[in-house]
Amino acid sequence: MERTHPRPTGRASIFRLALGLLSALTLFAATPTLAANIAGPRRSALDRLEEGDAIRKRLLLRGGRFEIAPVVGFTLNDAFQRNVMFGANLGYHIADSFAIGATIFGATSLDTGLAEEVLSKRSDRAEGFSSIQLMASGEIVYTPLIGKFALFGRAVINYDLHLIAGGGFASLTGEVSDLDGGSPMAVAGLGFRAFTSDWMALNIEVRDYIFSSALNSIANAEADGDNNAETEISNNFAVTVGFGFFFPREPALTD
Repeated sequence: MERTHPRPTGRASIFRLALGLLSALTLFAATPTLAANIAGPRRSALDRLEEGDAIRKRLLLRGGRFEIAPVVGFTLNDAFQRNVMFGANLGYHIADSFAIGATIFGATSLDTGLAEEVLSKRSDRAEGFSSIQLMASGEIVYTPLIGKFALFGRAVINYDLHLIAGGGFASLTGEVSDLDGGSPMAVAGLGFRAFTSDWMALNIEVRDYIFSSALNSIANAEADGDNNAETEISNNFAVTVGFGFFFPREPALTD
């Protein structure tokens, strides 16, 4: 008796056709990879990035430009006198990440709560308190981090974080002559700059001015008319806010 094979149903035909198409597509997709492996080793994504510029046509908002900024500030860790400072900063950005500059401050002072308490309770001993009269420093500025962010989803703000180091001179004054004088000083700090346009920027810095000074002068109880003002090296932290103007006004572009 002759055997007969069942004819493939419609579903089986569709399944076989789909399987054939899938096999063909897989072979087609693998062909370039096989050809590349035959031609040579594949390059990694890191290799391709190293061969080209990561960023092109980037604005050099600092490099090759002068910066002039009026600056205000105040000292933080004062025991007796809060110093309010007014001054200016002038700098030249040799490169986009490196600058040299100078800062000068004049200052006026206000009594802290502790000073008022001492004067009210021990006015017979407290002769006066020292305050900053003038500070001038030369500085180098290194900018290790730059970036940008969207403000309220509308404006794009370029910013940087920079480090400050330098040295200079501090002039001090007080109610008695023992508190008058000057001292060399060191400067260190950290700053944040936000560009409001291609040639203007808001600059906020925290600075540490390190110099020798006498906080106060105390009358010597054993010798009438004599007083004692002991000097010591101290950290004088300050917050400064400046608004800088850059020249030339048009920044350069990278290639």
